[in-house]
Amino acid sequence: MKLFVRVAVVLGLVFLAVIALGIYRFNFTEDDLYVRENDMVRPLAEFDGGAQGVMQRLFNLDTREQFRIRLPDNNKAVTLTGFKEEQHLAFGEYQDEVVRGEVLLDYRKLTPLNLPGNAESMQFVVPFAVTTQGSGVFWYLGMFRFDYQTGAIAHLASQFLGDRIEIEAITPKEPFDPPYSVTLALKTRTQEQSMAEAPGEYMERTFFVTLTSILPSSSQ
Repeated sequence: MKLFVRVAVVLGLVFLAVIALGIYRFNFTEDDLYVRENDMVRPLAEFDGGAQGVMQRLFNLDTREQFRIRLPDNNKAVTLTGFKEEQHLAFGEYQDEVVRGEVLLDYRKLTPLNLPGNAESMQFVVPFAVTTQGSGVFWYLGMFRFDYQTGAIAHLASQFLGDRIEIEAITPKEPFDPPYSVTLALKTRTQEQSMAEAPGEYMERTFFVTLTSILPSSSQ
């Protein structure tokens, strides 16, 4: 059973092929999440609904495990249960006492990390946002570990990125040698801009990653 699950995951992610080519960012196969061709993204496969459907759609894996994201403020776990097709986001709803909102995962920017010591798992970073009843959309960079044998996903760490920013790309350091890092290209607002305006200032942020942590560069 463990061998079957592992083979299914490897096929779904095409992870070994990516490593063989020395590329640390990848796109899923045509039968999986999406295919990027000429900067176009094909529609997702049919969604069966619920947490199990999210795992099937994102990782091509039939499992009872769930993709849970911990709220950075209180570690409350929120399960992803659906998709917002037009925004290309997976989402889950939560209620924390009187506060209600959503967690939004930008799955198109899921970026694997070829860190040593991960023979039985895959570590990756991916941006996610937390909303409340207010107007804020607070973006974070999350680090996760996918266990090949069980299909379980562990949320290891998060770093705050900003409110209502636009994340354009995540690029691992090349060659991916110590100290391991990823750089985010994003747009934020200048001091003169209001929150109602689209972000207009380009910037890059670098984060150092280990097996258990993600830390901002000291120069930021």
